[in-house]
Amino acid sequence: MRRQILRAISAALAAGGTALLTVGAAGAAANAAANTHATSHPIIYTSSQGGYTATGRWFRFVATTVKVPAPGAYSNYAEVVLGGATVSPVTLAVAAGGGPTSVGWSVGVPPFGMGGGALTKVNPSVGDTVLIDLYYDRSGGGVVATASDLTTGRTQAITISAGTKALFTAAEVAAVLRNPSSPPPGDTRLWQFTSSAVTTYTGVHGTMTGPWTTNEVIDTTNGGASGQTVMSPSFLFNKNADFGAWIRAFLVK
Repeated sequence: MRRQILRAISAALAAGGTALLTVGAAGAAANAAANTHATSHPIIYTSSQGGYTATGRWFRFVATTVKVPAPGAYSNYAEVVLGGATVSPVTLAVAAGGGPTSVGWSVGVPPFGMGGGALTKVNPSVGDTVLIDLYYDRSGGGVVATASDLTTGRTQAITISAGTKALFTAAEVAAVLRNPSSPPPGDTRLWQFTSSAVTTYTGVHGTMTGPWTTNEVIDTTNGGASGQTVMSPSFLFNKNADFGAWIRAFLVK
């Protein structure tokens, strides 16, 4: 598919703006504070995202496949991101509900109205299976963002300028949610991610796990370990390529 370990922690997109993702404390205390299941991965807490991020290497490719869900009661989207501490994160996303502008890209800001644009030729409908991927062409071609509707056969790719010396030290697959004031009565899956894949600058392939650090990204009410879990991913399965992003039945205080 289209190394050196760094101490810099990854940057990725948040629903309300660009957020610097920092690795939170792992272990039983942190899990209990976040009201989430136990995990073997370090946790990154945010106020908008739920998924997994690969860090600790230089990444040139990230991809995942999703089935477009109905819009539902909460505004949300699925994304792949190439980011880093010294470069603006590049995002390609698919919004719940589908439609002509439901596949969006952006650099340094959230998609869908904050900046970037839309891949309007893809135009998925609810129920369509869509593959989204980002590939960094280090020869100077920039980041190629590609969306393919596997149901209709429509594909579109655009090239986003990123320079020839960009250091993408993080690759993320996640759902993004604007935290609601009224949570659901029970846990609800928003997105199912399948066939997720990551590749390093040197051509090392993996799923969400590999010879790098895998972080679990959890959305809480205050963006930290002390908050209640709003959205979190399921455990990784299918050789760590698949997971679901679930909005949780948190308590309103």
